[in-house]
Amino acid sequence: MGKRNKYAYLAVAIIAGYALLSFPCIFHTMTGYPCPACGMRRAIHALLNGDIGDSILINPYGLLFVLLAVFFITGIVFDFIRKRHTFRDWLKKAERKLANKYILTFIILLTILNWIWNIHKRL
Repeated sequence: MGKRNKYAYLAVAIIAGYALLSFPCIFHTMTGYPCPACGMRRAIHALLNGDIGDSILINPYGLLFVLLAVFFITGIVFDFIRKRHTFRDWLKKAERKLANKYILTFIILLTILNWIWNIHKRL
């Protein structure tokens, strides 16, 4: 996959992720239980209104999503403007590190804990 295609896919994924926040959670609708991402729209809204504490209490993934989106968009824009591959190269290294079984286990554990937290809060 070419450099420009990878950036285009990444940009589309970020936009699609944001767009999906406007739809009700299919998992919650079908089961009555919240998914790990339930509450992200409200968490992002609270964060963008300056209420970081509420945002984290609603769903910590909201803060993570916003931070990652800003980081990725900034990296893509800087690479594009400077005609360099700095962000792309960093992204490749990050992908390899995320493939580590210990890091994946940690991420899965955090997701499960967040899911339990969402169920406990009765989102």
